[in-house]
Amino acid sequence: MRSIKHYRAFQIDPDGHVFGCINLVCDNDEQAKREAASLVLVHRIELWRLDRRIAQFDVPPEVVRQ
Repeated sequence: MRSIKHYRAFQIDPDGHVFGCINLVCDNDEQAKREAASLVLVHRIELWRLDRRIAQFDVPPEVVRQ
């Protein structure tokens, strides 16, 4: 039987405030990291599972310069 896990990808503005949350359902941390990394467009993403931060994905430098 496959175990699924629930994650939250928080969108962080330049001042460090959370302004959005995307719920993810994944098989494991690695899949959740891949999905969260794909969400980085113009804002930083922090990936959490329960009360544990799994990863942080920063905006690419070329986007920040624009």
